[in-house]
Amino acid sequence: MPSQILSQTEGRQYTAAKSTVVISYVLSVIGVFYYFALGHFGKSYFTPFTASQIIIVLYCIVTLLLQLLFIVQSFFNTNVSSSNQANILAVVGPHFSINNILNFFWCYFFIRRNFLVAEIILLVNLINLLSLYFTHKTVSIKSASDWLVVHFPTCGLPLSWTLYAIFWNGACLFHSHYESLLPRLIANVLIWEFLVTPLALLILYKDWSVSLSTSFLMLGLGLKQFFNKAIALQWIFAFVISGIDFLASILCIVRSSLANRNTQTNSDEEAPLLS
Repeated sequence: MPSQILSQTEGRQYTAAKSTVVISYVLSVIGVFYYFALGHFGKSYFTPFTASQIIIVLYCIVTLLLQLLFIVQSFFNTNVSSSNQANILAVVGPHFSINNILNFFWCYFFIRRNFLVAEIILLVNLINLLSLYFTHKTVSIKSASDWLVVHFPTCGLPLSWTLYAIFWNGACLFHSHYESLLPRLIANVLIWEFLVTPLALLILYKDWSVSLSTSFLMLGLGLKQFFNKAIALQWIFAFVISGIDFLASILCIVRSSLANRNTQTNSDEEAPLLS
């Protein structure tokens, strides 16, 4: 009887985790498309960290599609054990849900120009994502397909976006616009964070997800800055950072693929996705 009660309790927890993941995902979709993608960006949003809205919307679409794939994989994948599926939801699910809920509220406050609250939300989400990254280490998943479905959409892509959004939202908060010389000079220095952090993760953890996604965001940043202020350093730096991040990511992908082909064993495939 106790084991039966425990099983029923675990079943309810598993169902609750599924429900939370789905609800948070729906909220994120609503936030991105109703508030953010369809929102009107006036002058207060145009800063040295503003990227092309087309690139940003594409980034959000890719992220949401891959997150949907993560949900489908976690709920319905018959190729892994139910205990593995429950383990994924127990470890990744709370961080995934928190990220999506906070993303909804960030979109809500950002489009209403409440940049202070929006910045606090981003910083809280950064802590949430870093906790997932360094505590549960989804980057260490051995199977390449599981890595792409779990780590990339739940940690890599959201982390890159949150880091970028902190700078964009922060620039809006401090009214750092194109016509101001000092903010532009500060932005010329701070933009190199988008090279340092992704390359550090690439070197230390062989994680190309952050560098590749950051490369795409920097491409959007460079395009927006070029068409708004051609005589400036920001778009040049953005394109340089984008190129370096992209090339470093491709080299890492090639090396990792060759290494996995030589070292992959059956025990790797049978091991739990996350410990």
